[in-house]
Amino acid sequence: MATKIGIYITGLGQSIHNETVEKYTERLRNELNFTTTGFNYFIKTEKISYQPEKNSTVVSLFKKDKNDIEELIYKIYDFQYHKILTEKFEHYNIFIKNLILFSLIIKKTPQITLRFFRKKEFSSPYQTTYAFSILLIISLCVLFLIPACIDLMTNESIIKNISKLLYHIGYDIDVERIHNYGKYVLSITTLILIFAPQSKTIITSLATEFSCVDSYIANGEQSQIVLGNLDSLVEYIAENEPDPEIHFHCYSFGSILAVDLLFPVAEIPPSDNVQKLTKLLITTGNPYEFINAYYPSFYKRRSPIMENTIKWMNVYSVSDVFATNYRKDDSRGEAEFGIKNIAILPENINYEITSDKSGIIAFFSLNSIKMHKCYWDPATIGQSCMKVLLPKLTSKGFI
Repeated sequence: MATKIGIYITGLGQSIHNETVEKYTERLRNELNFTTTGFNYFIKTEKISYQPEKNSTVVSLFKKDKNDIEELIYKIYDFQYHKILTEKFEHYNIFIKNLILFSLIIKKTPQITLRFFRKKEFSSPYQTTYAFSILLIISLCVLFLIPACIDLMTNESIIKNISKLLYHIGYDIDVERIHNYGKYVLSITTLILIFAPQSKTIITSLATEFSCVDSYIANGEQSQIVLGNLDSLVEYIAENEPDPEIHFHCYSFGSILAVDLLFPVAEIPPSDNVQKLTKLLITTGNPYEFINAYYPSFYKRRSPIMENTIKWMNVYSVSDVFATNYRKDDSRGEAEFGIKNIAILPENINYEITSDKSGIIAFFSLNSIKMHKCYWDPATIGQSCMKVLLPKLTSKGFI
């Protein structure tokens, strides 16, 4: 009988706040305890090295019957790639990070504009444009603080004296008008900060995430070493686990890495171990549509070898602006498309924690961005998307 092995690949930025493979497995264990009787489920954790200086946390899930007979039913390895991708950006202060985010948005504005006016050629154009607008507002937020601070440090008499001095030396600049604009800027910034009290955290996280994604996709920066390490982890599992069957559990940016491994670019086939052992891909909060909007060539010419050998489950929320429902509208339902030239379609699994929200308050409170990390609560005892995912896994024999 095959040993069921999961590889957990989490996201970047705000997606990884206090998230671990232990918590992910605990949620799976808790859901099993909620839905089954006659068994007690427990976990054991260990650390392994699959390469020199490359470690993985391994969480084993056991079940125990009334006779205290234990049975291993699942094992999950985590794939730790964050330092490789983020170390270049983490030492920047919030202003520099914000400038990076702003420059990336400006660089991608033509593509987003084209997408909006040619919406028949793209799926979910309004949702992508909304996400773009939110990112633009966030990136401008810190930039607005600079003239606002200058405004606070000056007074009317100083402004008038500066105007007179500039006029005498030959510069006819209405500094007083600029000063008045600063008051409006201060008001706008204050309003944004009131509606989004976690704006600093969100700005820092999004800047890191978007910058790393841009470097990974546009420049191929660190992509070979990241995917090489992931291949090495698969090889370790192949050599050390008896008859392994591999399932990828991916969240947010982790979905991009898994797709790159399973359906490589330039139609280059994946490694033999990946082809032989992988049976399931699970994507949660998959930003496929968002990436496709900014980088329309990224998913072209993918190797289709795995399209008929694996099952794909996609957990999404319509309230999450970054998640993809693989439909040509923003509604719930079965997937209508997949990964460009790849024939496989995901099995859509909808998960919501609140009713759909819209309006100006929801827009400025960044509700749709915050929803990206609401597939589970930080406390593992709470409900999570495992509630809708586990029945699919058990019914198809993956657990």
